[in-house]
Amino acid sequence: MKTRSLTEGAMLGALTVLLTLLGEYLGVPALIVPVPLTLLVYRQGFRWGIITAVVAALVTGMVAGHVFAGLSIIIWGFVGVAVGMALREKFSFPKLMGVGIFANLVVIGLNLLLYFLIIGGNMYTDLMNMFMQSIEQAMETSRSLGVPEEALANYQVMLELVPFMFRNGLPAMLLLSSVGMAFINLAVVRLILKRMGDTVAWIKPFTQWRLPGFFSILFFSGWTITVLAGVLTLPPWLEFIGVNLFFITSSAYIVTGISLAWYYFNQRGTPTFLRVLFVILLFTVQIVLMAVVLITVADSLFDLRKLAGQGGEEIVVENSDEQE
Repeated sequence: MKTRSLTEGAMLGALTVLLTLLGEYLGVPALIVPVPLTLLVYRQGFRWGIITAVVAALVTGMVAGHVFAGLSIIIWGFVGVAVGMALREKFSFPKLMGVGIFANLVVIGLNLLLYFLIIGGNMYTDLMNMFMQSIEQAMETSRSLGVPEEALANYQVMLELVPFMFRNGLPAMLLLSSVGMAFINLAVVRLILKRMGDTVAWIKPFTQWRLPGFFSILFFSGWTITVLAGVLTLPPWLEFIGVNLFFITSSAYIVTGISLAWYYFNQRGTPTFLRVLFVILLFTVQIVLMAVVLITVADSLFDLRKLAGQGGEEIVVENSDEQE
């Protein structure tokens, strides 16, 4: 047993080092860096996960030539250890997501601190400035190509919108980022464990995802406050709540909107080309996006897919290994 633990620890530790170095030199996102540690903690326990993380951090620091590369493994290792222990305790899917979201929020906070120590600035302020510079460059490029000034109005709106969203919607962006990272981590871990013959608590197939009806009240409340904030002077706390509420609920409706579309695509055998075209239009044409969101709100209220008769209204958790 000890030999097996050492072997798995060495293999998964080496994989952690490799993923971190790829992120360091090739700019590969660190989303799946915690996966090897998650698997190790799940299979061998908390102690082996901590030992492997420390050894991998030391090796990465020596290979990369600076201590911050090793610190990134320690930081991301928090997610791996936390989610691995949750899997080991056979948590349900909502609890697994809760652990993953909390752990990723901690990691984001620690990365902000590390960025401040290295660069001496605020990561999100620099990110906002980068977005604005990109918009300004796109505007100048369009102007040099002879695009009429009237057609550049959207760029100007975006220049005004980005600081507003970063100022008021930062908590929602952090939460949504954590939710996305937690889901990706769990999905990759589940896929690997499924190949190894283990099961992980999961949710219903994507085409059956549906939000509860009360969510529409939150969505329209956030939408109304956000629109009013653009034309009226609202109390800062109300503006803050409205923007974050709109960010979170609209993102949830976009995801479930794609689920709704995919349900009907599958029913009608829609070709892949048209599905891809739909996704492109969804994120490039505002009227398509709004139409999909409003139809999805109607689905949450009136159950257009009649999913309630199939076992529940909401995104339901399953412990089985049902094919998605």
